Amino acid sequence: MIALLLALSVASPLRFLAESVEAQLEAWDLGGASKALDELVQSRPDSPEAAYFRGRLLFEQGKYDEASKAYAEAAQRGLGKGALESDAHLAKAAADETKGDEVFESAHFSLRTRPGKDTLLAPYALEALEKAYAGLTKDLGVEPAQKIRVEIYDSAKSLAHVSPLTIEQIKGSGTIALCKYSRLMVTSPKALLRGYPWLDTVSHEFVHYLVTQKGRNTVPIWLQEGLAKFLETRWRGAPGMAVDEMSLALLQDAAKKGKLIPFAKMHPSIAMLPTQEQAALAFAEVEAAIRLLYQRGGQAALTELVSAMAGGLTDEQAVARAYGKSFEEFEADWSTEVKKPRAKAASQKAVRPVVAKKLVFKEDAKGRAEPPPLDAAAEIPADQEGKRAARLGEIFYGRRRWAAAAKEYARARQRLPREVPQIARRYAFSEMQLGRFAEAEEALRSATERDPDDEAAQALYARVLLKRGALDKARVALDNGIAVDPFDPDLHATYLEVAKGLKDPALEERERKALALAAGLSGEKGHHE
Repeated sequence: MIALLLALSVASPLRFLAESVEAQLEAWDLGGASKALDELVQSRPDSPEAAYFRGRLLFEQGKYDEASKAYAEAAQRGLGKGALESDAHLAKAAADETKGDEVFESAHFSLRTRPGKDTLLAPYALEALEKAYAGLTKDLGVEPAQKIRVEIYDSAKSLAHVSPLTIEQIKGSGTIALCKYSRLMVTSPKALLRGYPWLDTVSHEFVHYLVTQKGRNTVPIWLQEGLAKFLETRWRGAPGMAVDEMSLALLQDAAKKGKLIPFAKMHPSIAMLPTQEQAALAFAEVEAAIRLLYQRGGQAALTELVSAMAGGLTDEQAVARAYGKSFEEFEADWSTEVKKPRAKAASQKAVRPVVAKKLVFKEDAKGRAEPPPLDAAAEIPADQEGKRAARLGEIFYGRRRWAAAAKEYARARQRLPREVPQIARRYAFSEMQLGRFAEAEEALRSATERDPDDEAAQALYARVLLKRGALDKARVALDNGIAVDPFDPDLHATYLEVAKGLKDPALEERERKALALAAGLSGEKGHHE
């Protein structure tokens, strides 16, 4: 970039000072960049480079309007367009998208979001991030010198506006968050038809932030994404819980057919892969690589990996050091591992074809709702009796004949080789209408174990647990639902009752506020059942 900006001799003092600022900015060392910029300004205060790099630093600090002014000043002083034009565009876009945002602070994070409904996200996001901070800074051996900025955007269009990605790339790959320009950039779950695992995603981007700082932005994309995917669940417990059954099935299928995506093809970003299925496969591949390192050397191996790269080693050298074998041996071991079934994927044997769960943006939904249970079960082998039972269950359910519906759904569940969450939910709802909460609990426990990201099942499960007096279990189900779709009023209405039962005034107040905000979205969401 410097070569494009500066028409100077190699030995020029100005070039040396500018490159020093650039190096610190690229390493996300804002403190180092500030010191280097001070030297540049003292040496050549009226130079276009001084104005340009002041703009770069202000932009990385989140001072977008000031950055725009500095870029304009650099242009007035005669700096050529090139990178300046792109940087000025991003600064103006960020200023436009965050104008009027509300700001929420915690000990280590500063979160910006649009006024109104999206402010509902702040307490949940900050709580999850502080939990992630406590574990990950220790795990990775890095503690940021300043608060980490988090910006939540209300649409894919807004995320595209403030990033190098196009809307087509975002929707094609299912990319709904980035860690770039010294900040976490997240799309609100409000933009998706049924939300997405947004708290894991926020934690995922925070891993990127820490790895980038610790590794001084030298860690290649495949290792970056592997670390982020493996560690993203650290905020809620152990690492390595993020890859779902469908992704594991994709991984095994591709490994057996020789269709794995080479690590090099993931550069410069998984977000640029053409489909959500390809992105899911890529994430599963790199997560499996980090899992292998972790299994051999524990967290210390992952910390050593990033430290080695920060010290100047290549990715292959760093992996070899962390693994204790050559990189070629690591690759061979990884190739063997990805062909093996994991416990999570064991129940996938009867599922054909293998299809990754896709994110659907509301603007693309065109009135689409969740598929009916029969459609959801269409790809699952079942005998004619099972299909007939599911069809009859639908008819009785639509006529509110709960006893008959429950009976037929129960028969369908027995005939299907695996749980279909939609059928389990309708069976449970029918049983609830009959006051048979034990039966409903069993079905919903099975459904949520099968798909923890099924927010509708978690919401219904919490209601059943509340009815049965299991308040702590209900709270877990509610937290799981909020981690996917926090804009469902049912979640917060149930949580309010749980908070009262737990005699927790602070929790009650949080959920009362959340319910008031979420209720405004009730017209946008269909009924769960």
